[in-house]
Amino acid sequence: MRQVLRSPTVRTAMVMGAAGVGFAGANVILARVLPTAQYALFTLMVALVNVAHPLAPAGMDGIVNRRRLQVGPDLLRTTLITCSLVALGFGILGSLVYDLSPALLLLLFVSTTAGGAMMVAAAQFQSERRFAISLALLQSSNIVILIAGLAVVLSGVWEARLPLIIYTFGFVCAATYGWWRLFRERAGKPFQETSFPWSEALSYAGLSAAGLLLIQLERLVIPHVLTEHDLATFGVLAAIAGSLFRVLQMGVGYTLMPRLRAAPDVVHRRRLIAHEAKLVGYIILAGSAVIWFVTPLLERWFLAGKYHLGGALLIAALVSGVAKVLSAFTKTTAMALITPEELSMLNLLGWASAALAVGAAVVGGRWGLAGVIYGVALGWLARATAAFCFTIRHLRLPSAIPATVP
Repeated sequence: MRQVLRSPTVRTAMVMGAAGVGFAGANVILARVLPTAQYALFTLMVALVNVAHPLAPAGMDGIVNRRRLQVGPDLLRTTLITCSLVALGFGILGSLVYDLSPALLLLLFVSTTAGGAMMVAAAQFQSERRFAISLALLQSSNIVILIAGLAVVLSGVWEARLPLIIYTFGFVCAATYGWWRLFRERAGKPFQETSFPWSEALSYAGLSAAGLLLIQLERLVIPHVLTEHDLATFGVLAAIAGSLFRVLQMGVGYTLMPRLRAAPDVVHRRRLIAHEAKLVGYIILAGSAVIWFVTPLLERWFLAGKYHLGGALLIAALVSGVAKVLSAFTKTTAMALITPEELSMLNLLGWASAALAVGAAVVGGRWGLAGVIYGVALGWLARATAAFCFTIRHLRLPSAIPATVP
């Protein structure tokens, strides 16, 4: 047990899990008290924001994490301009595809811009191995969303707008604090680069964008192939049964890449990957058992029969969760090891996997909500396979080393 708790992936996952409890708790609260139409709208908006704000920096967060860039007014200005342009694009998407009201479009724009700025600040702290403040910024929205849920209960305002306003305000506060800390500390930090490699950033952004699309794809497809009640049901299912896998997915991606980049040789990389895979595998087995037995109890005690999470839906959620964690492992190793040319090709294959997931989810909709979930899971498995194929040659042992090394 002590060895498990020493793992950076497990410790990060525990922090993310604690924040994830806030997200799950808020969704259970809001699913219970809000009318179905309002909760479905809330779920849709959160899905859009959760796709938009990580994409808003257009890969700047990835470059900040990989290089020692100068953190100053120029970087902040570039960040805000880039995030605002991406936010505007998502606002147009929300208006045309989902017919959002002007007030909701404004909340989407502010959340995306502030959330993108927060991502860049968090990436800078991550590059400095200051994981505590970086994680605090990245996970702050999960705590804020719990506060938003409690505010709805206390105020008696049964509309989605109130929790969405609080959610947006949380992003603004996190971004402001993160950049304030960076500016306050920048005088004593040695930065080596002032130019920004946009081609590398866009490749990183493209790969991340395909992954984020897959993360939210069920919520984006369901309104077009199933009912409003199915969308709300998926929101509850994801909050209860999907939270563990989402936490592991983020934890693997957050901690494994810097450690792989710091590993001195192939042998150490292989051992690191094997060790972390075993730990995460044990957690998945134990967590899946807990989810299987606890979900019916939560449904009975907290949802009052409003939503039914049957065995078929739980199995689909577990399969999808495992596929997401596999993708996180392979994508993280790829980001740490492959060449820029391979990264560009992996970006294209990532989008091909997303397109496969869209088609499979639409077809799967004929078999209900579980069919949509399995369709998206197919896209995750295709993405994991593509990343593995690019990564495997970077993990081959030199001929002088025996093949028994894990």
